[in-house]
Amino acid sequence: MSAKFMKNLHTVELFCDLDADQIEAISALCEWQQLGTEKVVVSQADPTNAVFFIVTGCVVIKSFSSDGKEVTYSEIPAGQVFGEFSAIDGQPRSAFVQTSTDSLIASMSSKQFRDLINTTPELGLKLCEHLIGKNRRLTERIYEYSTMTVRHRICAELLRLVDVSDANAQSVVIDPAPSHYQLSTRLSTHREAVSREFSQLAARGIIKTGRQKLTVTDVPALRKLVLTKI
Repeated sequence: MSAKFMKNLHTVELFCDLDADQIEAISALCEWQQLGTEKVVVSQADPTNAVFFIVTGCVVIKSFSSDGKEVTYSEIPAGQVFGEFSAIDGQPRSAFVQTSTDSLIASMSSKQFRDLINTTPELGLKLCEHLIGKNRRLTERIYEYSTMTVRHRICAELLRLVDVSDANAQSVVIDPAPSHYQLSTRLSTHREAVSREFSQLAARGIIKTGRQKLTVTDVPALRKLVLTKI
């Protein structure tokens, strides 16, 4: 394993409270994969229970219904972890995980991960914070599906993309932007609905679309649209 790989584990948020020697020791436990775009990392119902750390790149978590409808749960960027549920409870995978860009991913066995949690209090606390954050985001999604129309769910998703870029900006360029199809799989709707709502937002001067990028030209107006549901 190269020193470059070991150094890169410093970017994984779960380990940010550990010192360099601890991170180097964790790096030595890991297996490493350099994967291209759209490569399946784990499959739904897969009985394996390793945990994965995204060093560079991004993965998408998705499932498919019996009639082939794609449902996207989340995209996980570099510095984050996935597979921790199966690593902790030993149950089969609940979704597919696929790379959305070229990615460098480290992994370790469930036993190694559980041993680390038991022997490293800082890691255990960080894992708790990570799981609480996931639960809060899930609660937010359930609220949106229960109370918002498709139009406002689309606006809320755009606002999430804006806040990741710059929460205080008046105008934000999202590049690359998710396609209309990708947004539809995240929001349990169809591509045509996303296209229709984008056209209306563009007519109101709130967004401007371009090839593989999206400019939110009036962030305050988008935020007001989500908060007031007008």
